[in-house]
Amino acid sequence: MTCPKCQSENVSIQIVTETKNKHHSVLWWVFVGWWWVPFKWIGFFWIAFWVKLLGHGRQKTVTKRMAVCQKCGYSWEAKA
Repeated sequence: MTCPKCQSENVSIQIVTETKNKHHSVLWWVFVGWWWVPFKWIGFFWIAFWVKLLGHGRQKTVTKRMAVCQKCGYSWEAKA
């Protein structure tokens, strides 16, 4: 594999794991979140506690193959 920037053959490939958090938009907080979150914690405390403790579905994990040039330091996503 060659580096697209400097054409060097000295390239290493690494597996990188990224975690993305899902967040609500500002409009959700303005119209729903300000009353829903306190209501949820007061009304459904134990259910919400266990869901929060077990980390229910608010994160997405993605695994990528990244190539790094050892000569110039340029990195890019390596395709199979």
